Amino acid sequence: MSEPKFGKFKISDKILEKLYELTGKTEAYKGFIIAYSSEAGEPVIYTKCDTRITEYALHRALETYLSDYNQDTLEIEEDQENT
Repeated sequence: MSEPKFGKFKISDKILEKLYELTGKTEAYKGFIIAYSSEAGEPVIYTKCDTRITEYALHRALETYLSDYNQDTLEIEEDQENT
């Protein structure tokens, strides 16, 4: 088996900093939470927020999104089982 041509993927700090800057102006509610899967299938999560309030708000938004997603997925599976 040959060696991979590329090293382990990692989002550069420069890109993450640019993403952070794009989320708002100075003294705004800036921040992000980003999640992706590595080449090995492992979850990678980056978070950068200007305040704990922003981080909490993003955390709650993700909880709501995941809860809704899980509920929708369960309903689809139940519908498929009933047909």
